[in-house]
Amino acid sequence: MKEDIQWYEFIIINWTQVVFILGVIGYIIKLFIDWDIRKKEISYYKIQESKLLEAKDFFKSYQSLRIALELFYNQTRFGKHSDDIFNNIRNDIRQNYIDFEYKCMTLKLFVKATDIKTIDKILITCETIRKNIETWHIYKDTDSKPQDYIDLSQIRKDKFEKDLPNLIKIIETSLRDSYNLN
Repeated sequence: MKEDIQWYEFIIINWTQVVFILGVIGYIIKLFIDWDIRKKEISYYKIQESKLLEAKDFFKSYQSLRIALELFYNQTRFGKHSDDIFNNIRNDIRQNYIDFEYKCMTLKLFVKATDIKTIDKILITCETIRKNIETWHIYKDTDSKPQDYIDLSQIRKDKFEKDLPNLIKIIETSLRDSYNLN
């Protein structure tokens, strides 16, 4: 009668077959891992590409809104004070603001929480500029001005030249960092 073979003796006797089977199993595992990594890599690149396109649209929309706000400011400060002119400018600002707010919402999907707060500050600053110019129109000829009344030159100095460029710079820097461009 044949004696029972221990497991280690079986491996020693059939080592070539065992190595072959382990090699095949290892190769199948490697194929699965490579496929999973490749799938994640493709997803990552698609997300980065989408983020870049959204960032481009965000900056384009920001420029349109800023130009409309500056036109409103310049027309208020230096131009004719016609209701038709101002109504056209207000409509343009409204359309640009809606577009910009949409672009902000989509860009928020791709950025960090701190950048989301910065984007919200940009939106608030643009709306504040519009409201301050509107307030100036309402109270320009009266002596009783509200407490939050801001002179036009102050709007230009604080909002257009200081606040907005600083906030946009924060977003630009963050996007550069996310693409390792620094």
